[in-house]
Amino acid sequence: MTLLSTFAIFFVTVNSSFGLDRLEEILAAMSKAGDSLETLAADFEQVHHDHILEEEEKSSGKLYMKVPGNIRWEYAPPDSKVLLVRDDKILLYNPIAHQAQEFKQGQKRGAGAALLIGFGKSNAEIGKHYDVSLVGEDDLQVVLRLLPKPDSAASLFAAIDMTLNKENWTPDRTVFHELNKDTTILEFQDVRVNAPLPPKTFELELPPGVEIISSE
Repeated sequence: MTLLSTFAIFFVTVNSSFGLDRLEEILAAMSKAGDSLETLAADFEQVHHDHILEEEEKSSGKLYMKVPGNIRWEYAPPDSKVLLVRDDKILLYNPIAHQAQEFKQGQKRGAGAALLIGFGKSNAEIGKHYDVSLVGEDDLQVVLRLLPKPDSAASLFAAIDMTLNKENWTPDRTVFHELNKDTTILEFQDVRVNAPLPPKTFELELPPGVEIISSE
């Protein structure tokens, strides 16, 4: 259950002076948690809403992360695919199309680390790239709104709403508001921080005959 998806949890409205002090405490807790994160595994559900077509695309799967620079999004059927990030390279494998696409980080919007704000050592940089406000808080969660600063690479989003749990200061739910008014919602469950990951998690052996398309 999340704050923004159910509205079942009562938000506490904070005044500006208390809010700023509390926000600094929250960002410090996120930074500390990010610095200690080495590995992460979680289940995820993703919903992309197309503003123009008024259509939703739903998917789910598993996320694996190892600091620094290793990420694996493993999408479950019927949208079976694997998105693997190693260092500055992205490999998107679609077994249904029998095809794999190779990108460099930054060439594919919404891929890889772009959707993982709130996880890892980049937490220490949030204040540099976003204007952050505290929307609400209860005993279990806090909700932040992030507005990308104009000179930041994060400005490909109009805004980000992030619900964090206080147990490990990682996101339970993140809503990305794109400039074209599309939205992407990511919800994370069964988050395991610094637990051993399966062997060869960040390796991907492609079957024979897979077409590889490089964008370099």
